Amino acid sequence: MKEKQKGIIFLNGCIPGKNVYKHFIKRNDYIVFADGAADLMKKKNLIPDVILGDLDSVTNNTLKYFLNRNVIVMKFTDQETTDFEKSLLHLVEKGINEVIVFGYISLRPDHTLNNFSILKRYYRKMNIYFIDEDYMTNFIKYKTRFKYKRNNVISLLPFPYAKGITTKGLQYPLNNEDLTLGIREGTLNYSISDNISISFIEGDLLLIRKHFF
Repeated sequence: MKEKQKGIIFLNGCIPGKNVYKHFIKRNDYIVFADGAADLMKKKNLIPDVILGDLDSVTNNTLKYFLNRNVIVMKFTDQETTDFEKSLLHLVEKGINEVIVFGYISLRPDHTLNNFSILKRYYRKMNIYFIDEDYMTNFIKYKTRFKYKRNNVISLLPFPYAKGITTKGLQYPLNNEDLTLGIREGTLNYSISDNISISFIEGDLLLIRKHFF
């Protein structure tokens, strides 16, 4: 059976090492460079399917380089959405709902926080995962179970709150408890089992865990 196509988005932030992003990219995946990310990735010999955004960051030399390699360039003048959101909307149009995002951590804190805000806005419509050098971050859709290595960090971050959280396999378990940003968070917990389960009743909850690649 042919593997389902994923969307791969590179944002203009901190890109993990080649061994990390190559692990997540399969042959038929659809790759998007969001604006200035094209400058970062030009040096890494990765060819995207499309470069898109308002194109206020990417250099003309980089655009010419990729145009000569038959990459589609799409310019949007809409200033109501960021290049990340434009990338997600483009993937929605392509019928893709499984998305991996690299470069979501910016040198500017407002950009980074806004990326998380956009992630919250779309995670119930699409399966979106933020990947950096060591960690995978995603919103839980009320419950999840996964295999994990013992004695490794797992963090739960309410955004801004999550109610009725129950966990299994963690050093500091939660039993139908609430977390609220600025009051009580669930960061820096640790796995004590190979099998982790997390569920909650209401709100929005970020899961941050190692990806071991």
